[in-house]
Amino acid sequence: MTSATIVGGVREPSGAPLREPLHGSVGRRYRRRRLLRAVTAACALWAGVLALLTLLSGCAGLIGTHDVDISESQLALLMARQFPMERKVMEVVDLEITSPVLTLIPQDNRVGTELDVTAVDRLFGNSATGHVRLDYGLRFQPSDHTIRMTQVRVRELTLASGSSNLHGAAQRLGGLVAENALENLVLYRMKPAQADEMDRLDLVASPITVTPQGLHMSVSRRPG
Repeated sequence: MTSATIVGGVREPSGAPLREPLHGSVGRRYRRRRLLRAVTAACALWAGVLALLTLLSGCAGLIGTHDVDISESQLALLMARQFPMERKVMEVVDLEITSPVLTLIPQDNRVGTELDVTAVDRLFGNSATGHVRLDYGLRFQPSDHTIRMTQVRVRELTLASGSSNLHGAAQRLGGLVAENALENLVLYRMKPAQADEMDRLDLVASPITVTPQGLHMSVSRRPG
């Protein structure tokens, strides 16, 4: 004779495995769904936090990290790219300037450079060679986002034609030519993306500072 057991109002043979009460199975499914929803919400929240941090980091980069720092070695490389430089003086003299050697002068907020100079007289074929020592400041040109030489001053100039050293008017003329040739010379140009962001965010550059390590220029929002 077979006995039966009543489970949840349903009669089952006594030999059959007992089924879990219906309310227990439903409860576990409900808890699983609730856990899944919590995990999904936590993932979404974490993704939002990461996106926000990325956005804030990007904004900080646009506003506060556009400062320009150029080391002495980088500046020397930028300078070397501008030479040899050739200039004509009154369509009569061909001037070639080569071999720049750079020195930082932070106490005066200036940069010093020594150069070799060769001048050739196109009318008579005479030539002179020499050495020039000069220094200059640096300025930022907003219209094209460049750093340029400014207030170039020749401190020493030696010129020799054949076995004779040139003095007086020739020396003064050579110094003026060197100053004019190097005034406003571009040493550095911002990358297009950096220049575009500077214009879009209405950023302005501070005066350039010569430090013992190189150059520094701060970039910040326009006051007011």
